[in-house]
Amino acid sequence: MSKFYNYSFNNTLLIAMQKPEATYVAGYTSWQRNFDRHVLKGEKGIKILAPAPYKATMEIEKIDPATQKPVLDADGKPVTETVEVMRPAFKVVSVFDVSQTDGKELPDIMVGELTGSVEQYEDFWRALKEISPVPVELEKIEGSAHGYYHLVDKRIAIDEGMSEMQTIKTLIHEIAHAKLHATTPDEKTAPEDRKDRHTKEVEAESVAYTVCQRYGLETSDYSFGYIAGWSSDKETKELKGSLETIRSTAAEMIESIDAKFKELVARREQSAEVIQEAEVAEISQPSYHDIPVYREMANYAYEVGELETYRASRDANMACKEAIEAAISENYADYKLSTRVAVETVLEQFSEERVQYVLANTVQHNLHDGRYHAENKDWAGRISVCEENSESFIVSQVHPGLVNLFINQFKDLLPDKAQEQIEAASIPTPDPEKAAAPKHRLTPEEKQIKDAVMDTLKARIAYANDGMRSTVKASEKSHKLMAQHKIKIEGNTVTQNGEPMFAIHRRYSAKKTQGCYRELTPTLEYIKQEKAQEAKQEKPSIREQLKAAAKAQPERKAPARAKKHDMGLE
Repeated sequence: MSKFYNYSFNNTLLIAMQKPEATYVAGYTSWQRNFDRHVLKGEKGIKILAPAPYKATMEIEKIDPATQKPVLDADGKPVTETVEVMRPAFKVVSVFDVSQTDGKELPDIMVGELTGSVEQYEDFWRALKEISPVPVELEKIEGSAHGYYHLVDKRIAIDEGMSEMQTIKTLIHEIAHAKLHATTPDEKTAPEDRKDRHTKEVEAESVAYTVCQRYGLETSDYSFGYIAGWSSDKETKELKGSLETIRSTAAEMIESIDAKFKELVARREQSAEVIQEAEVAEISQPSYHDIPVYREMANYAYEVGELETYRASRDANMACKEAIEAAISENYADYKLSTRVAVETVLEQFSEERVQYVLANTVQHNLHDGRYHAENKDWAGRISVCEENSESFIVSQVHPGLVNLFINQFKDLLPDKAQEQIEAASIPTPDPEKAAAPKHRLTPEEKQIKDAVMDTLKARIAYANDGMRSTVKASEKSHKLMAQHKIKIEGNTVTQNGEPMFAIHRRYSAKKTQGCYRELTPTLEYIKQEKAQEAKQEKPSIREQLKAAAKAQPERKAPARAKKHDMGLE
């Protein structure tokens, strides 16, 4: 249908007045050249106006390009020059409707609905909603109607799910109804009441067509047939009477839309400036003080709905690590570190708890390094650090000796009370008499076993929660690894060769789902070493057993010797 000429509104009106039932029209030669059809003998053409500009010469005052003022002759009179101009003119031409032709069949001659996208659709929609005299709502409309204006409720309804082109055109059509035909039923004397529905529809669609043409939205395929259908039984005088109404309403809407577009652009530019200023301020002075230190794993955070907090804390940890490295590098010169300045620089961006968390994690990963003092290792050992992703925030880009000095200064600057509160929130210091053995660091083999057990537990829990609908399956690698190392899951304990290895700490959701509490991903606690120590404490050595047995026996006394009585003979 793109081969049909896009006629102006005036020509559309001329066509509708001469042949109301017309659908698609084209010139005599256009039908032959573009559509392989010919005009039937005896058919009368539809008269329209075609542009016919012509060249003419005229005398005009000569303008000085430098001063933009008329050039004067010696007598002070303006100098004139002859120029050639194009003068607008029109001529009457004939066009013919498809019903007046015969030949090759046209593909899909009727247009049921407009298709295509609209440039700056969101802005266009927002501008139309704001200039509408009544509220606009998107809703599902039953039947073939694309939209309607409700006279009683004073609102416009637009069918949802249409193309952008059809939606914009329909909204303009209904706004025209609201502006031109918004009379209440009890205003019987209103002049608008004298217009029938045919006239109202012609006016509304004509306004929509004119406004859409202004913004480059081609709707003639749809609007032409729509206007022709509603104006088929109208007199020429009636159609001419609506022309001024259509022109003034379309001009008013175009002016309002242009103003709204400018307002939206200015508003967007202002918002962009505010956002840019905020981003610049954020980049120049980042602040992580309000982000809490998150000490749980990602699985737990996901299940309890705290994944955003987990991610924010992880990013803050990495940023803190980079800030510490930068502060040490910038404040180290002539073999001396300005520790106080370096620490204060970091504390301006991060909380004491965050800095302590990152430093403790760094020391815990370098317990083998003698450049960290023993007291700093003991200090770091009292702080709980989640092992997951802990490698990502190890201070590693500066010398460990400088990091050790940084830690010393940090502990000196941190008030004793604040340090006690942070450590209390991490790991309470145990009573020396009841102090437990240092935390066991898993070997690579034990880590593989732990991962295989967690993989199997997740599959079992998913099946227990969702039954046959569960899609979580344990990998074949996990099954082989557990069989190879003789690992079994017995209740809440993971055993190896019958000996306890991990304790399973199960967790459940706080709220019921489908009448029951869903089990969440558990945590595993290594207990093999603890059990061995308990067994060692319970079973004394052979030497201790012999000593205990000796003490338990009653004391044996040696038998008394009999006195010798020497009898002298007299």
